[in-house]
Amino acid sequence: MATSLPLSEIINVQLNVQPLAPSRRDFGVLNLMTPEAGQVFNDAHTLYAEYANANSVEQAFGSHSTTAQAARLFFAQTPRPKRLVVSRWVRIKRTLAATHSKLYGGPMTATLEQLKAISVGYFSIKVGSSLKNYSKINLSSANTHEEIATLITAKTSADKLTVRWDSTGHRFIVEADQAGASRTLSLMNSDGQPLTVSSSPSYLGTLLKLDSADAYSVAGTDAVTLEAQSLTEALSQLEARFNHWYALNILHPLTDVQIKEVANWVLAADKKILGLTTSNPQHLEPNFLNVFKQLADQKNERVVALYDKDNPHAVLSWLARALSVNFAGNNTTITMKFKQLPGVTPHPLTLTEASQCKALGINYYTYFDETAMVAEGTVLGGRFFDEVHSLDWFVDAVQKEVIATLHRSPTKIPLSDAGTHQLLAAVESVCREGVRNGAFAAGVWRGDPFGHCHTGERLEEGFYVWVDTVDRLSSSDREARKAPPIQVALKLAGAIHAADILVNFDR
Repeated sequence: MATSLPLSEIINVQLNVQPLAPSRRDFGVLNLMTPEAGQVFNDAHTLYAEYANANSVEQAFGSHSTTAQAARLFFAQTPRPKRLVVSRWVRIKRTLAATHSKLYGGPMTATLEQLKAISVGYFSIKVGSSLKNYSKINLSSANTHEEIATLITAKTSADKLTVRWDSTGHRFIVEADQAGASRTLSLMNSDGQPLTVSSSPSYLGTLLKLDSADAYSVAGTDAVTLEAQSLTEALSQLEARFNHWYALNILHPLTDVQIKEVANWVLAADKKILGLTTSNPQHLEPNFLNVFKQLADQKNERVVALYDKDNPHAVLSWLARALSVNFAGNNTTITMKFKQLPGVTPHPLTLTEASQCKALGINYYTYFDETAMVAEGTVLGGRFFDEVHSLDWFVDAVQKEVIATLHRSPTKIPLSDAGTHQLLAAVESVCREGVRNGAFAAGVWRGDPFGHCHTGERLEEGFYVWVDTVDRLSSSDREARKAPPIQVALKLAGAIHAADILVNFDR
């Protein structure tokens, strides 16, 4: 074909790929911090694990573990969040034993008859930095895969290597008899190529699938000592690695000092909640020696406390229900008053006990007449949890939506009134989400006036967003390319918790 000119000389089409918007936080993730190691926290590096059902937690920590008992309460609630995070707290110093290096072969495709046909088999394996060669391996007398593993081990045992048959995975596994990090096993060179490349039917590396794409090795570890941690040390370590959780519960009885320590840590963290269960009647007393009174007086609105006389994990059912809100849905926000706690026994309370709880903002689960329900659905200090939860979601959603507007624009957003109104539109879109999910509703604005919003004026949409003209920007803000501040008025929808009904009658 003769040389031709490209069509782009006439029509030039450019494809602008739009960057992904930053994802919003999930405000439904509960973090159970446990001092139990189970089968999960058996190395120095694993700090957390995620679970979707109670059975998975039982398998990881044991059916009778505190962690499994707590997880059952969480997963018994309906509806509840889809996942649960369990994280590590090294409460007491412990030493982790050294582990053995293992080389897992791929699933076998060769038949037992093909393996028995080998009378002078050979293969090589790297143990640490040392190359070990094995030859004259006779498998003809074997009648099972287990016997084949035994015959190969007879050759490798001098180098303290054991070959065994994994009937579940239908594969062979090579394991170092001595534990430690220096005894790593591999049939690969450092460049990822097999130690031996051979088409010979006597080459066992290929026949046993030890150098296939499905094969993999697990390095052994040396013994390591984990020093005891304070709660804040454990939380800070987790936060540096994984911070995508919202609520926290500690699966061990805490002293008042520890309660205050972790509550203050959560207060200083970015939009997080601490859940506590107490059975101590002194925690209801209105005196300054009471740590819950201290936290309430400090306006620590990041603590959800539940008074329960015999279940130390009762707040987990409370949190599971509270965190089930899907803010992307329609009319999905809830109040925690009136809710039930599956797996938790409601206890009769005296009016004095109920009044003490209410004064401090401590929740309780009891009977009203013959109906069991939660009251009052608050955080310490008396503020309603759904307000805290909804506003945490709103702040994060606004931040992510405005960032997305700036980040995804194929051209710059000008520092002009037209440009700032693009940001204002992003904020308004989140406000409308809040109206749809039931967090905000129309009502009279009782706050200070700003923009065209006046005190006593009705917000028909449930919100008002305003930004001043860029003409009034200071020179320093303009030079720093800083937009005028965007101000938002939100009218929380609240919830009906009580009512007076007046009945008049005439004879």
